[in-house]
Formats: sequence, structure tokens, C-alpha cells
Amino acid sequence: MKFRISILSLCLFFLSGICLAQNERGFNVGGGAGFGAGFTVPTNRAGNSLNNGWNLNARSGYNFSQFFALDLDLTYNHNDLNSAALARFHEPNGNVGTLSITLNPVIRFAHRGSRVQPYATAGFGLYRRSLTLTQPSTVSTLACDPFFGFCFPAAFGVDQVVASNTTYKDGFNVGGGFDFPLGGRRLKLFTEARYSRMFTTHGSDFTFVPVTFGFHW
Repeated sequence: MKFRISILSLCLFFLSGICLAQNERGFNVGGGAGFGAGFTVPTNRAGNSLNNGWNLNARSGYNFSQFFALDLDLTYNHNDLNSAALARFHEPNGNVGTLSITLNPVIRFAHRGSRVQPYATAGFGLYRRSLTLTQPSTVSTLACDPFFGFCFPAAFGVDQVVASNTTYKDGFNVGGGFDFPLGGRRLKLFTEARYSRMFTTHGSDFTFVPVTFGFHW
């Protein structure tokens, strides 16, 4: 608990200090949003049970100046269970999906006119982790052919959910990346990596590193 409070206090202190500094210097005000996709690497204990996966990210925020912004990030990370974890559960397939919503201050280290613009970010928020175990199955149904005008029995392969568990906890992320302005500099390509930690009640915290590529505007 003390660790969580310290992280939150640090983020708030960091945010208030930067806001005051930038407002005193009178930088321009703007807004921004972005989205991206990439890959996710589980770390520490999570790396013993999960394969590398993928992530999707959507964000919207407010630029207090050209050097400071505050973003609200929505991120989904997906990792399949590896063979060792599947053997423990005695199931052929399984995955972990992690959805998070975090408030992230962003510090940029270059002027808008720079061709490469590095930045750092850190945030705190809510994480939702869902474990799903599945096995192959078939579903029998009727399929209809609109051209010939008749229906016939058909079977389709599906993944049947045999067990699932969902956990909600707070967590944080810290990382950085690079913006690359495109065209008139309003649209930017970005690449970034963040260390993410979801706190848990029992056992080790859930940690992973999403690497994301996308666009800001």
C-alpha cells in the first residue's frame, strides 16, 4: 500500500510541478490524440507462463505546451499461455487479456520543429486482467445458400471456454518514445515502450512491456 501511495504521490507532484513551470514560460496550448499497435513482452514471473503477445492503444489528451501534455490512455494487451502454463492447467489453449486505463503526463524534450522528438511518460490507473482457458469444439447448425435457395446441416470449429477468471487492480507504467513529424508536423508517427506493473493481492505483481507503434495528431 505504501508503495502504491508513493507512486501516485510522485505522479501528482511530477504533474503539478511541470504544469506550473510550463505555464510560467507561456507556451502555446493545443490538443492531441493517438492510436497504435505493437507487441507485448511479459517480464519476471509473467514471462514464465506467457508468450510474447500484441497490444492496441488509444489515447486522447491535452497539450499544455509544446513540452508538456496530459494523456488518458486506453490499452489492451493480449498474450497466449505458453506450453508450461497449459500443462499446469491441463488445457490445450489459453490466453490472458489485460485492459488498462491510465492518466499519463508526458514530457517532450525537443521543439515542435525538430525532426525527431523524444519524450518520457509515466502514469497510474486501473488494470483489468482476464485469464481464459479454451479447448477446440464444434457447433452444429444450419447453413443456407442464397443462390440455390436451400439450407443444409453444417458444423463449424470454435474455441469453447472451459474456465475464466477476471481481476481488477490498480497499477502504473513508465517509459518513453520518439515522435517523428509527418508533412505539416501536426501528424506524427511514434514508437514507444513502457514498463507496466499491475498490483496483485497474492503472489508476484503482473509485469509486462508493451512496445507500440502508431500516430499522434
